[in-house]
Amino acid sequence: MRVLTVLACVLLCHILQAQEFVNPLPIPPLIESTRTDYHLNVIVTEHNFNPNGSDSLNTMIRTFAFEDAANPGTTTILGPSIAWQFGDSLAPQVSNMLPERTTCHWHGAHVPAYADGGPHQIIQPGQTWAPQFEVMDESATMWYHPHAMDITYDHVQMGLSGMIYVEDPIGKDSALTAIHDLVPHEYGINDFPLIFQTKRFILDSTGTIIIKSQLGYKDNYTYLVNGIKDPFLEVPHGMVRFRVLNGDGKFTYNFGISDAPDFNPIGFEMIATDAGYMDSSYTKDELFMAPGERTEWLFDFSAYDPGDTLYVYNKISGLAPGMIGDSTTTEGYAVDRNLLRFIVGTDPAPPSPIDSFPINLQPLENPPLSAVSNHRTKTFRRDKFMIDGQELNLFNIDGQLMNLMVVNDVILVDSTELWTLDNTTNIAHPFHIHDIHFWVTEIIDANGVSLDKASYPEYFAGPKDNVMVLPNWKLSFITTFADFGTEVRFDSCYMMHCHILPHEDRGMMGQFVVWNGKGTSVSVEDPALSTRKMKLYPNPNSRNMLFIEGESRAKSMLSIYTFSGQLLRSVELPPMQDVLGVNTAGIPPGGAVVRWKTVEGVASSVVIFQ
Repeated sequence: MRVLTVLACVLLCHILQAQEFVNPLPIPPLIESTRTDYHLNVIVTEHNFNPNGSDSLNTMIRTFAFEDAANPGTTTILGPSIAWQFGDSLAPQVSNMLPERTTCHWHGAHVPAYADGGPHQIIQPGQTWAPQFEVMDESATMWYHPHAMDITYDHVQMGLSGMIYVEDPIGKDSALTAIHDLVPHEYGINDFPLIFQTKRFILDSTGTIIIKSQLGYKDNYTYLVNGIKDPFLEVPHGMVRFRVLNGDGKFTYNFGISDAPDFNPIGFEMIATDAGYMDSSYTKDELFMAPGERTEWLFDFSAYDPGDTLYVYNKISGLAPGMIGDSTTTEGYAVDRNLLRFIVGTDPAPPSPIDSFPINLQPLENPPLSAVSNHRTKTFRRDKFMIDGQELNLFNIDGQLMNLMVVNDVILVDSTELWTLDNTTNIAHPFHIHDIHFWVTEIIDANGVSLDKASYPEYFAGPKDNVMVLPNWKLSFITTFADFGTEVRFDSCYMMHCHILPHEDRGMMGQFVVWNGKGTSVSVEDPALSTRKMKLYPNPNSRNMLFIEGESRAKSMLSIYTFSGQLLRSVELPPMQDVLGVNTAGIPPGGAVVRWKTVEGVASSVVIFQ
């Protein structure tokens, strides 16, 4: 045992010595919120990941980046931070200068489906995407990244990601204005974006270092912050805010802050989750963050002397079983390590009115359970699928792989729903849903025990759009799909998916429509318009009977299908002249297509079963 301890110490010392921390942390340039018509170019460029280091990464390596078209040459990795202001009308442009298709998804933003930037909003090489939308989010840290079908992971690995700051309202008598006056908010001075990622670098056949995407999680990964290896940041002598993004494609982090390179936590104050402020600040020694998640921290450096050193570390030995990024899932390559060094500067931070913690923030705005009109369960599974003649064992949702031509769920606009995420796999999956923010209501762990909400503020004390579901957990959340209703069409869909990007790219994703209750052209696989009319009620249907109003001089057939074409029920109807009731007991909740085939023609309509 003593030999093992000595070996562990030797390994730790080797790792700490190998981390030079000689690279200043780059702070991405900021596009101010006054620029509502900014223009991003998606470019091929080159970047040095270790400009002051002594290893092979101190060289120019081919990367992709988002570039501010008004300030070319200012980004060679990631993209500028973009500030939004609630209520502003935006008209961004995104021009694709890559040799392949891409998209630009506003992760966490509540926007219409046509402006979401998901896999349906493809930007072909040489084309420009120009959506227009209103900022309907308040006071949040979001991000933007590509979301093209099957290549999201490749593009994020090549460098395409950036922060979005939704700014606090100023000069208004509101809780958010009061918070703005309370917490640090000067970009790059006492309010810093921190984007944590890993990349794998290899030599190609010509001996050139390139970024390599791969499906495994084993070895030769380099940890980066804001696109730089082993960086340092000089922080002001006072209260500082960090907006933290796990922008990695695979790995979960277990973050902590230490005032020595020994991974012993000294604690920080967490003030926000993905979609905005929590109800108060919470002291965290360490914090799991899954791919796609954002949190905001406060740390008071005034307790230290100028020149003192602190570290942000990733303690993989503290990750929960099933979280990708620990020693097991990387076959021993990942170890506890420091990621970022803070050096306390001599300049004072802007004065802070905070003299003690916790601080009150804003009340939670979760809808009450009494408002729920529908309950859905999404089951995370691993099943065998035949892909191009090869049998693959793939993670999926509800036993289906992603199909852009299939609408998986139809949700009635302005409805409040309760969703349960049932993870039946042995891997933890971060679930992200587009369009809305949600509030976690309950977590049943692998032992069937309901977790204590007070012990998990990162789940229960703030709004979310991206949440980690551990193996054999059942996690429930409540949300309202308040607006942006459309007809049921595959190209009006929002996505829901695992944010481990190789899982997403290989099919662990589905899509849904927020339905406005109009239109009958619902099936992509059978787009023919109805040749006759019928009336179905009640719709939405929360009873065990569906009534059909119409006429047919002969027997007819009424069939109910899922949007993916699965037949749920087929009933032969007698000749009719007025109204006939059909038993729908047992039809699962959600949207369905009802087709009535008669000698006079075919009618088709959508029904929401609750």
